[in-house]
Amino acid sequence: MKSTRTVLISLALAAATALSGCYFLPEEEELLEAPVVKESEVSYITTTAELKDITSQILTPGTIASGTEYNARFSETGGNIKAVYVSAGESVEKGQLLAEFDTYDLDKQIELKELEVYREQLEYDIAVEKHESETVKAKEQLDVQLEQNELDKLYAEREAAKLYSEVSGTVSYVLTCSPGDWVNPGVTVVTVIDITDLYIKIDPEKDIGEFLIGRPITIRYNGEYFDGTIIRNKSGRQWSEEAAGPLVDENGEDILAEESEDIVVKFNDIIPESSAVGNIADTLLILDKRENVIVISANLVKKVNGVDVVYLLKNNERVQVNVTKGLQSGSMVEITSGLEPGDEIIIR
Repeated sequence: MKSTRTVLISLALAAATALSGCYFLPEEEELLEAPVVKESEVSYITTTAELKDITSQILTPGTIASGTEYNARFSETGGNIKAVYVSAGESVEKGQLLAEFDTYDLDKQIELKELEVYREQLEYDIAVEKHESETVKAKEQLDVQLEQNELDKLYAEREAAKLYSEVSGTVSYVLTCSPGDWVNPGVTVVTVIDITDLYIKIDPEKDIGEFLIGRPITIRYNGEYFDGTIIRNKSGRQWSEEAAGPLVDENGEDILAEESEDIVVKFNDIIPESSAVGNIADTLLILDKRENVIVISANLVKKVNGVDVVYLLKNNERVQVNVTKGLQSGSMVEITSGLEPGDEIIIR
């Protein structure tokens, strides 16, 4: 009975403990406050709207050539160079000696032949003094003529070993060679050009109709700018400075000049560098120009519902404004309305 009572007491104590609370459970954790969401400040990269000039132009490359060009060559035979008497960039006159072959052996032949001619001439003179028959005198005179003919051939051969300029101008090219070097016939030894008669042939990829004969055009070469004029085109259409457009008659019909296979631009200015011939130059045909206007990068203009807009930063806020585009050139565009100088344009 005692053990049974002990068990009952233990059960009673356990039940009482369970009903009395959480004495044996861990303490409840403290509740944290809900986190506060803070709005972060947006950082923009901007550029300032400024007044600039903008030009719409067509840029076309071409190769510089000369309307007057003489290539000096030994046309008959080759030979060993004796000397070249000019250098690139040097001015020469028509008829000036440019280069010659070594004619040492030929000179010796000429000396001997001159003596033979002199001897035959003496024999003829003696026949005349002795009052020889007409037959004898005719024979001696014929011998003189035959020897003289051979001498003249040698003179011509020696003259063919010399190169003279057939035009006045500037040396643009000289063959790289040294005395004694062999040069074949037909090889250009010296090129002489007229630097006052330079032109460029061009082939524009677009707006060919803008290249009217007589229209001013700018040429850019070696970092410098030169005035030029279009002198030939494929249509024959001409430029009217007064109308700033095609030259037309009283009926509005084009007045045409001679057509050409190429569009040719002539230099109005003189290029001091004779080496320009054969090099690349750019032609810039100005179609339109605006001065002191707002010009921005074209990629800053966005299309929103078919309207051109630009995003500005005003009072630290992103603001959308409608704009109107004007003249565009490459990656830049004129803004004719919607922006003011000093506006901060959001790039990103």
